[in-house]
Amino acid sequence: MAVSRRRLLSLLAAAAASPSLAQPPQDPPDEIAHPRASHFAFGPSGDQWRIHVGLPDAPPPPQGYSAILSLDARKTFPQFWRHREARAAKAPVILFGIGYEGAIRRWRDLTSRAMQPVQPILFYRGAPADRVTGGRDAFLSMIADQLLPELARRYPLNRGDMTIYGHSLGGLFVLHALFTRPHLFARHVAADPSVWWNAGESQREAQAFAGGVAAAGGIVDPVIQVMIAQAGRARQGHPHDPTALVRILSGIPGIETLYRPYPQENHGSLMAPSTLDALDLHLRG
Repeated sequence: MAVSRRRLLSLLAAAAASPSLAQPPQDPPDEIAHPRASHFAFGPSGDQWRIHVGLPDAPPPPQGYSAILSLDARKTFPQFWRHREARAAKAPVILFGIGYEGAIRRWRDLTSRAMQPVQPILFYRGAPADRVTGGRDAFLSMIADQLLPELARRYPLNRGDMTIYGHSLGGLFVLHALFTRPHLFARHVAADPSVWWNAGESQREAQAFAGGVAAAGGIVDPVIQVMIAQAGRARQGHPHDPTALVRILSGIPGIETLYRPYPQENHGSLMAPSTLDALDLHLRG
């Protein structure tokens, strides 16, 4: 069930006091050198993604492997690999990561079209001038309609037991996937999502999603788990703070909202504990 308002407020208050459980992160290697780790190119020539695959040391159950799909795989896939091998090496969980062959196009893939405000907005931040934006719907369609079917063709998968993880702009994309294709994944983990994008666009999406759920019967069924991890101290009312988004999600029946504050981590170091949180969430099912 969703987090109660009282419980949510206590978690928000704890953000300023709870010590981080994470160790200082290590810069992960680009590749995992292991017989169960591999990658392949996917997509049209000249515009391909590198799909990382980490097989478990376990046979698939009758319903197929559960799976974790992480974005920005150059950084995130090694984190998930190390966590799974240390924590649950025999668990039938297959790891996938979406990275890039050649030029990195993450701004294009992970964002909506950048908007310039008509009037000045406090704390407004735009995309770098040299970055192409606006491709997230095409990227999501690629994942849903091309990549996941291809992965299911190559490996025995339980398509109903999948988790998607994203950090920063990746977290922003994970939230958009939740709001537009909510049952594509059973669990959504957004670590320090870029909620500042387009002056709080994700919060407006969340409000529209909540309204749609209310109009369609008032509950999301089956239940979807959503975890939002945050580095640093909560800054309620600040456009870089996701707690307003957490409040909206926690009020939607059928969305099980989990908030993980890490006040002693920074934006980059949050990746290590948040990938471990995502694995634990996935293993709990």
